[in-house]
Amino acid sequence: MTDPHVTASSPPPRGVGTLRVHMLRVVAVGGARAATVVLDREPVAIGRMGAAKGPLVLDDSEISRQHALIEPGAHGRWTITDQRSRNGTFVDGRRVERAELAHGTVIRIGKTLVVHVEAELRGDERLAVPSDTRLVGDSVPALRLHSEIGLVAAKPLPVLVLGETGVGKELVAEEIHRRSGRTGAFIAVNCAAIAPELAESELFGHVAGAFTGATRGSDGLFVAADGGTLFLDEVGELPTDLQAKLLRALANGEIRAVGSSTVRTVDVRVVAATLRDLDTAVRQDRFRADLFNRLAGWRIEVPPLRDRRDDITAIAIRFLSRHGSLALTCDAAEALALHDWAGNVRELERVIAAAAVRAQAARLDLDLAHLPHALAHRLGDRAAASTPPPLAVPAALLPLAAGATPTRDELCAILETMSGNVARVAEHYGKDRQQIYRWAKRYDIDLGAYRDDDP
Repeated sequence: MTDPHVTASSPPPRGVGTLRVHMLRVVAVGGARAATVVLDREPVAIGRMGAAKGPLVLDDSEISRQHALIEPGAHGRWTITDQRSRNGTFVDGRRVERAELAHGTVIRIGKTLVVHVEAELRGDERLAVPSDTRLVGDSVPALRLHSEIGLVAAKPLPVLVLGETGVGKELVAEEIHRRSGRTGAFIAVNCAAIAPELAESELFGHVAGAFTGATRGSDGLFVAADGGTLFLDEVGELPTDLQAKLLRALANGEIRAVGSSTVRTVDVRVVAATLRDLDTAVRQDRFRADLFNRLAGWRIEVPPLRDRRDDITAIAIRFLSRHGSLALTCDAAEALALHDWAGNVRELERVIAAAAVRAQAARLDLDLAHLPHALAHRLGDRAAASTPPPLAVPAALLPLAAGATPTRDELCAILETMSGNVARVAEHYGKDRQQIYRWAKRYDIDLGAYRDDDP
């Protein structure tokens, strides 16, 4: 790993083999400085700066002189033992005297968060974060994602981006385009949102009179992306009869508009994504094997958020920066790090947007009291003792002035409050449901994300 703040009791491995490495990742929140300590075979003492010596000395007035000890245990595991500290040691939200550490364990000492990480590292790996990327995170999975993008970005290969809902597949596609050197546009389309009868025209264009209602011709998305990148999200939803034409476009760079006899050559790099199991779809003859093989020549798997808990705070802070000068408290960061995020980065984004509205209304930094109860309760008694914000009505809950439109944050907050019930949101705003759908489309809000079982 490339990290200016890495310390270790022995050098990282070199060579072509692999080694399972244990690391402590100090999270940058509440004034703490990000750092990484690679665990070897020696115990690691955690203490307050100026009063302790060792690889993990922290500038935190709430940490004791000798606060905790991390040492190797049985079966290759590591354990943490509280050293009779004044404010205690917390592991995954609970105060402990001694606990075994696993991958992703969240440790709280004073106002400092530390995540224990286990990773298989190759001795010849050189992992680093590009200086100008929009993809936030420097965890091992994030660094490997950056590495994969760097390997393929400038190559004229189609790429298939895989991953759970909400992990940021479109952002990965944008990063591939940005690092490709291609001068054309980046065009994204959700194939699942295109009516099957219009899909061919949407992609390849049509001439005037090609079908009922086609009063004017259209170039289509392939022409719009000429010289650039076309991102086909949910490519598995494309009609079967269109897949052969997509294959021709990928193989020869040739397209033909609906109703035209003229073949047009385009230079388009295709990046596709899907939630569907395309391997199974191919076996069931629901997706062409030849198209799948061309699309999947290079696959990039985007890791879920729960596998990189050491990135959660940095991503949350990036989202929070969109809402003015709000800061994130260590309590809130701990609760966010402990959540499993079934909706991944998209869920984190909407939770931060709603919490920011509450924090701004209270004129406080974003704290536990602004988060959904299902997140805050992971801190147990500390959540119950959290001081609630002053009673204030968030802007999202106030009636709209006549003719006014809610901001994106306000609409997200009311959707969060009403669990995505469009009828209730429409009633609150005195609008019909179609208006709520129009606002959601304008702001690119996924209404379904608010109707799931996540908080």
